[in-house]
Amino acid sequence: MQSAMMRPAGLSATRTVAPFRPARIAPVVSRRVAPVVCVAAVEDAPAVVAEPAAVKSGVAKQTFQRGSVHKVRRILDVIRGRPYEDALVLCEYMPYKACETIIKVLMSAAANAKHNQGALKTKLYVSECFADQGPTLKRARPRAQGRAGKILKPTFHLTVKVEERQKHQAAAATILGTGAGGMDRGASQQG
Repeated sequence: MQSAMMRPAGLSATRTVAPFRPARIAPVVSRRVAPVVCVAAVEDAPAVVAEPAAVKSGVAKQTFQRGSVHKVRRILDVIRGRPYEDALVLCEYMPYKACETIIKVLMSAAANAKHNQGALKTKLYVSECFADQGPTLKRARPRAQGRAGKILKPTFHLTVKVEERQKHQAAAATILGTGAGGMDRGASQQG
């Protein structure tokens, strides 16, 4: 037995036990009373506001594509936020091999938006585009004195999302003078 000195303060020698309630007995339910509402408040209540229409968009993905993710991100940073047609023209005239893959995925995303959502290609813009690192293929190359040299062949996963530009977004883009809705990267603010 424990003595009173070893027992922590606040604990008594007797413990209270909750009464046993079998599961088959229904729980005690409190009665809920309907709230009293003023008739004038109900009549003046605003009508239910309709939610805005869903944005028409299309997504396309290319996975396990051979190439460096860094080289692809360099191009994606240029086309992000631009209108669909401008992004296509930019990619066509850039001197990078990764542009070929980006053009295919960009055209696929626009076709998905048109076919699945009924979006107009002239109103589309690149809302999201990113490239993630994929698995790296590892190969060996014979080197001097029986050694093997590493050959790493990187891959990436590309995702492009296009959306139809809303009227207020188009107005903001024309006011700011950019297709991306903000300042161009590298532009300086000289006054």
